[in-house]
Amino acid sequence: MNEGNKAKSHMLSLDERKKLTMTGISKVISIEPELVLVVSDLGKIKITGKEMQATKLDMDKGNIDIAGNISGIIYMSDKQNAQFSLKRMFK
Repeated sequence: MNEGNKAKSHMLSLDERKKLTMTGISKVISIEPELVLVVSDLGKIKITGKEMQATKLDMDKGNIDIAGNISGIIYMSDKQNAQFSLKRMFK
């Protein structure tokens, strides 16, 4: 098997809605105090909350830790929904 075609593993761990740890992240679109948008190996993810910040980011390994008051995590499978969310963010 070619290493370039090997799928990465994706994991999400939420600790008391205060610390979110994710692996398998291929791109960070935005990190704002109330909205974090990332792309994982399984699609785009929208994280909502308050006072959020990235406490650890290692794009070589595809890992991110987010601290704050996390209220929602949504996997966005439809491209149009992801584009709609981005458009609303930039209005």
